[in-house]
Amino acid sequence: MAKTVIVKIPNVSEEVRIGYSFNYMIKVMSETEAADVVQWDFADVTFLHPFFLAPLAIYKNTSGKNIECINMSLRIQSYLNCICFDRMLHFGQEKREDIEAVMQKYTDKTYLPLCSFSMTDSNKDIFGSIIKSVLMKQANISQSRSSSLSYLISELLDNIYEHSQSANGYVFSQYLEREGVIDLCIADTGITVAGCFEQAKLYQEEIDGKETEALKLANEGYSTKNRPEAENRGYGISTSKEMLVVGMRGAFFMLSGGAFHRYENGANDYIDLKNIFRWHGTVLLMRIPVVLPKDFNYYDYLE
Repeated sequence: MAKTVIVKIPNVSEEVRIGYSFNYMIKVMSETEAADVVQWDFADVTFLHPFFLAPLAIYKNTSGKNIECINMSLRIQSYLNCICFDRMLHFGQEKREDIEAVMQKYTDKTYLPLCSFSMTDSNKDIFGSIIKSVLMKQANISQSRSSSLSYLISELLDNIYEHSQSANGYVFSQYLEREGVIDLCIADTGITVAGCFEQAKLYQEEIDGKETEALKLANEGYSTKNRPEAENRGYGISTSKEMLVVGMRGAFFMLSGGAFHRYENGANDYIDLKNIFRWHGTVLLMRIPVVLPKDFNYYDYLE
């Protein structure tokens, strides 16, 4: 009979630095990976940072692990139920109007629930458009200020669709009114950035088995597609994150396989997780300011 392992879930508040939320997330997941039967103990939890919560929920729903959540306060349990922590909303081949009918219920909320969607061309375009519309209403973003938000969502959903080979994409967001930001997570459970380069048989000498090197190439705009029109476009990541971090004064984080990338406030780090934990796919996390700097020009960042 398998022994049940108890993993303490830390209280990751809004005041916790964003980078620390990933340290907590990786610690919880690595401890969970080492066990067959797990109880996540929420006794200390009064708040869960969106960048900790979203990957945690996606992991729980896709890992195949037997994970039981215990010692939740009624407030935390109610919140997790609202955001579909245990049972994500899933969209397969529904019509646009049916997806809209579900998602429009969240226009007066401060969050998008955890959603998965089948990875098809039409589906990701429809879903991306609806996400943008809902986020605009939640954060009171005018049409004139919506171009950058639309660009980030469409480019990064395209990235998952074109490269990940994941059956589903995953989305979660939380609007933090006091900070004036939207924390948005877009994820997949596909072949990872390094796996994509390996499958394409490109840049293998440069990567040399190091997932951090693959992550650097993707973030510097190197493409896995041998097409002239794809040169220097890469994953659609490089332009998106420059717009977000340099132009909008936001923050960008990326976890793929055993490598992690942080780009914010002048920091531009690539971290090897050294087999502590591997995410089977890629997670993109963005802190998107609602009010843009006066000197921001959307067109400066278009390719």
